[in-house]
Amino acid sequence: MPRQRYAHLDALRAIAALAVMVEHMVGDLLRQAPAATGAMRMLAGSVIENLSLGRFGVALFFLISGFVVPFSISGERPLRHFAISRLFRLYPAFWLALAALTMTAWLDADTPRTATVLANLTMAPPLFGRPWLSPIHWTLFVELLFYVLVALLFFARVLRHVGILLGLSLALIAATVLPVQLHVHGIASLPAQYLGMHLSFLFLGLLLRLWLIEQRQRSGFAASILILTQIAGLLLVTRFSLARGDNFVMEGLKPVLSAYMLAIAVFLAAIGLEWPRSRLLARIGLISYSMYLFHGTVNGLVYRILPLTGQFSDIGTMLLCVSLTLLLSWLVYLTVERPMIRLGRWISSRHNPLPARPSQFADAVHARSQSPLAPRDADIQGSAIHRPSACRAVAPDDGCSPTREAEPALYDIAPASHASDKLVGTILGTAIAAVALSWFALLGYVGWKIAESL
Repeated sequence: MPRQRYAHLDALRAIAALAVMVEHMVGDLLRQAPAATGAMRMLAGSVIENLSLGRFGVALFFLISGFVVPFSISGERPLRHFAISRLFRLYPAFWLALAALTMTAWLDADTPRTATVLANLTMAPPLFGRPWLSPIHWTLFVELLFYVLVALLFFARVLRHVGILLGLSLALIAATVLPVQLHVHGIASLPAQYLGMHLSFLFLGLLLRLWLIEQRQRSGFAASILILTQIAGLLLVTRFSLARGDNFVMEGLKPVLSAYMLAIAVFLAAIGLEWPRSRLLARIGLISYSMYLFHGTVNGLVYRILPLTGQFSDIGTMLLCVSLTLLLSWLVYLTVERPMIRLGRWISSRHNPLPARPSQFADAVHARSQSPLAPRDADIQGSAIHRPSACRAVAPDDGCSPTREAEPALYDIAPASHASDKLVGTILGTAIAAVALSWFALLGYVGWKIAESL
């Protein structure tokens, strides 16, 4: 299947980013405008009660990432290349956004503690018990964990194993639902978290790719099972989340469930119908990461001059917020994101050996075709043999334009043979063992508590 059809995912990114921005502006309006006054406030309240645009945008982002990111692991040193590309893709713009947040906090005489800033620089402040400088950034930690899991699956050579992917996704949902149910029924008081539920949407994107693009056996069935389990999991944690006020189901079951279902429907339509076909949206999609990082800061600065009132005049304020965010995001993309992406690509390719001669390459392709992990003949089109014409479709985070030719992607899973990959594999193997032991410990503890309650 030609790679060009994936180019529509850039436009889909734009829709997701704009949905998140609108959700946050609507939330700002409800918090800042006087209660029960103004037509805009009433409209905002109606939107919030029926559809969580923010959750829709986040779910859409997760599906897209799961669809494309795992298959950017390529090259002679795939894990090294993957780690470097993710590092230079995500962190430079993120650090700039943190600098802007720290500066605005300093202007408000509310400078965050140094330990909090340092923890945020890692993109994983929850691991250090520190809050986010901006609560908007929580999804980045979820993406980071997904990259780690994808690297583990790649090294274990099961990145395309439908059964393992489904089992892992169901286990992630159980990691959210099980502690909640144990708490609700008074069996045990375990820490409740929603990382597993969020990560399952990234893996849903991966399964949907295996089904719709690579046509792996049972992948469609696995994706359907995962969707039904996600809905059931959401139903099982809704009451607990609302009672605790932890913001996972902040608006209520109806808007959150509607958002998830709409995100899945829109994503399937984008893949199946090659939609949306919009050059403008595709260009906005290029800067969607910066939009996500900076729109909260821009909104806060605009509200200082034009506070929200709940009246129709707020439409102008919101349009100004969107326009300034687009302008700033484009500047960040040109001056930070794209140069850093190119630098990461240059660093990751510095020590790559020269490409094989045509005869050697043909032999390599033939040898890989004998592997059970190699793609079928129908999947080879658009891979290393047929270079894609739409780079952004396959590697949406590499900084190239939609019409620029990309480096070939590796569709078959090659074993890690280089020393650096072996070191990474050792580390990842240790992590797998630790996760497995923690699961056994959790199951043992749960069994003990159940036995005590009998």
